[in-house]
Amino acid sequence: MVTIIVGNTKCKLMGLTDPDIIKEFDLQMSYNVQGFNFMNKYNNHWDGRQRLFTKNHYFPIGLLSMAKSILKKKGCSFQIKDNRDQVVYGIPQMISSASNLTPRDYQTDVVNLAYQQGGGIIKMATGAGKTLVIAMLAAQYNIKTVIYVIGIELLYQMKETIEEAYPNLKVGLVGDGNCDIQDITIATIWSAANAFGEKADIIDSDLTPFSKTKDKESVANKNKIKDMIRGAELIIVDECQYCGSATVQLLHRESISARHRFLLSASPWREAGDDILIESVGGPKFFDLPASKLIDEGWLVPPKIYFVNVPTRKNVGKTYQEIYKNFIVDNEERNLLIIKAAKKLVLEGRRVLILVTQVAHGKHLLSLLENDLRACSLDGTNKSEARLEAIQMMKTGKLDVLVASKIFDQGIDIPDLDALILAGSGKSSGRALQRIGRVIRKGKKGSTKKDAIVVDFYDNCKFLREHSQIRKKVYATEPRFKIVMQKKG
Repeated sequence: MVTIIVGNTKCKLMGLTDPDIIKEFDLQMSYNVQGFNFMNKYNNHWDGRQRLFTKNHYFPIGLLSMAKSILKKKGCSFQIKDNRDQVVYGIPQMISSASNLTPRDYQTDVVNLAYQQGGGIIKMATGAGKTLVIAMLAAQYNIKTVIYVIGIELLYQMKETIEEAYPNLKVGLVGDGNCDIQDITIATIWSAANAFGEKADIIDSDLTPFSKTKDKESVANKNKIKDMIRGAELIIVDECQYCGSATVQLLHRESISARHRFLLSASPWREAGDDILIESVGGPKFFDLPASKLIDEGWLVPPKIYFVNVPTRKNVGKTYQEIYKNFIVDNEERNLLIIKAAKKLVLEGRRVLILVTQVAHGKHLLSLLENDLRACSLDGTNKSEARLEAIQMMKTGKLDVLVASKIFDQGIDIPDLDALILAGSGKSSGRALQRIGRVIRKGKKGSTKKDAIVVDFYDNCKFLREHSQIRKKVYATEPRFKIVMQKKG
């Protein structure tokens, strides 16, 4: 009989000798590396696959369900030997009656289901209230917990939510110069990685400043942070699409005491075909809540997405970088379409967010806007104080337009935003949905917000045309997203 020995970070198959079953494990627990056929080692008889099932028959804890399924499918009897550390659970906490937070029915349902599951991936549309769900999960387990976030704004937003809901719980912070470790600690991924001497690789340097400078607090307190990571009994990862990165994979391996792992995102997948890396950290998806369902139930507002046709241009370049610069960033005809749309939306009384991909593009758009509208720009180079101040000004209506880079792709919560202009391009389906999510949240109490307007661009140009088509297909997966294509000419 085969025995699956279960540990906190990995499992091992004992007694498996059937070559057909071993081959199936190798196939199911591996993936083709993107661009493998262009790598030197591919020509040296490597088949281009990255394997999570080792020659010694080890595999990540998150693939335990997959392992059971393979053995059952092959008719192979097996037993489980659970060697994971025992956890002493605290008393589950209730949301304070003095707070302004009341969980929605589906938030309570997902927390109850998560408690039964013990771990896994939770897919919730942007605007579904993931922050409160994370707070409720931490309070339900009430054990040593680390919550990983990718943005400085999310660091403070998460702390504020947990402390409002559960004033009796002490919440620590690691990141943005903080190193206060408590039973529940919120940590930025790059601060945690820096404790191990690693530079985080998860996303663009525009979104996170780690690629240029190390977090001094995490370096100075690296042993304390390492102990926090290795001692966490529950880890929760927000925006889990980055769990496939080398950085989060490292944090996963170092989380040697984590009995429970939950991953949350509106788009828990990667564009590189290596989604199995996400599952390897936390287990399979067990909850899926799309935006259209939340619109139908009145928790989100329906968006109308207008695709503006951008005229073709000659001699824009051959490489993607050349084309992006000449057709997107330096294309004044396209930029004026963006400005025209922004002014029209502001005249209609809407609060407008303009998202760009490159910082230089955002600054140029701001120069075209600031003489006529109350506008400012934000990017990864701004200090956290400046970012939080701009967000607050947008919330209170002191700004008409906020031009932002990728720091606004995930997690930022300004409920009264009701207009979005997608000034950049890109093919990421995950980011496409998350960006829409920035403006379809219900407004604050007393708000008259009933819908949202999104302006996207159909770029009639090599590479970019395909990206526009991909975004359109992604929007079409949500039945309550209305798409309007502008006629050419």
